Amino acid sequence: MNNPPFVSAIVVNWNGARDLERELPSLVGQSHEPLEVLVVDNGSTDDSEAVVRRFPAVRWTPLGKNAGFAGALNRGVESARGEWVLLLNNDMRFPPDFVRRLAEEAVKDEAVFAVDALQYDWEGRKIVHAATFLGKPNGQPVISCEESVPGVFIRQEIRSASTPVMMASGANLLARKTMFRDLGGLDGRYPIGHEDMDICWRAWMHGWKTIYVPAAVCWHDVGRSARISRAGARFRSRGTVEGRLLFAWKLLPWRFVWRLEVRAVLGMIKDVLLFRWERVTDRGRTARRHWERLPALWRERRRLHLTAAVRPEMMFERMKSLGARHG
Repeated sequence: MNNPPFVSAIVVNWNGARDLERELPSLVGQSHEPLEVLVVDNGSTDDSEAVVRRFPAVRWTPLGKNAGFAGALNRGVESARGEWVLLLNNDMRFPPDFVRRLAEEAVKDEAVFAVDALQYDWEGRKIVHAATFLGKPNGQPVISCEESVPGVFIRQEIRSASTPVMMASGANLLARKTMFRDLGGLDGRYPIGHEDMDICWRAWMHGWKTIYVPAAVCWHDVGRSARISRAGARFRSRGTVEGRLLFAWKLLPWRFVWRLEVRAVLGMIKDVLLFRWERVTDRGRTARRHWERLPALWRERRRLHLTAAVRPEMMFERMKSLGARHG
């Protein structure tokens, strides 16, 4: 690159001293310049600050409270000096050319909003994140295919070349800061997950692309927080349900919204019949929050699609065509 872009790498942390000890050396050792590294801390009570202080080039940004993953990243973007912002989990590590490879792809097209990377598990034994598309498998090698919402399938394919995709993983998303701000940043209402799919979908509504870059490789200790305790796994489960409801009401065609609502009701009935009271309690809390926000969600859905001049049905078909068009 003749004029490499200024990149701000933003790591969200909460009581992740051990994770930071493993991640920060690989960030400060990047070959890309100019690069700044920020750790945005959600009120940690462990030795996270002491770990960060060992790296003079890393900026410690304490929030004093837990603002959540999306909230912390949004705060980090506000204080970032770079023209591109690299949004990161704290349980990652990177080869020295990681940022350079992402940035090289990002600056090729002014319509690019975000770029995504190939993720392996921590040991490098298997791929845990690849090119992400909407719809069932279509002949390409697939590492996963999940039904996120009834009738809505999200698949991850092995691709050897850079390609437009529906979303980038929030664990390693490099975004153009001006577009990120124009979109209002990440939606902090998502408890866990979906905020990355949400913002990339909204970007595509304006014709702003997300590109998958398999040459940019990283390693991710996926789901470690949920494995630590039952409470973590329970929080992840509740957050997934709430995130699906929020995403569907904001962005998906009505037929998928109603299917998801019916599934939620049937799930509640099943848990009652099986006397799974812990799940009933969780579902009840999620349903109450969901129904309280519905009037505002209805208005938000209408505003989003009027502003982008695209109907949900049309946008859904556009997103489905990405994998086929660039297969």
